Amino acid sequence: MIYEDIQRAIDTGAIIEIEYTKSDGTSSLRRLSDIAYSNEYGYGNSHIKAFCHMRNEERTFKIDRISRVTFISSPDAISEQSMLITPTNVDMPYRFNPNKRIFALYGEDYN
Repeated sequence: MIYEDIQRAIDTGAIIEIEYTKSDGTSSLRRLSDIAYSNEYGYGNSHIKAFCHMRNEERTFKIDRISRVTFISSPDAISEQSMLITPTNVDMPYRFNPNKRIFALYGEDYN
C-alpha cells in the first residue's frame, strides 16, 4: 500500500505526510511535496526525493522506512481561497500584495 500511495503522490503532485523511521530507530512525521523517485543510492525505485517541509530542503527517503502515508492535498485542491489570510484579530480578510512595501529602508516613504 505504501508503494501505491507514493506512486499516486508522484503522479498527482500531491502533498503528503509520512511517518518515517530512521536507521537508528527514531520516528518522525514529515510533510513532503515535489516527490520523485531517486537513484541517488543506485537501487532503482527504493528511494524518493522530496521537499521536506520540516527540514525546509530537499531530502531523500528510503521507501521501506515509511510506515504511513497521509494525503494532505493535491494541486487540484488548491484554490484562490487558500491564498486568503484571515488574522484572528481582524474582521476583514487580508489579501497579500507582494508589490506593496511593508516597511521603509533608508528614509523612504511608506506609501
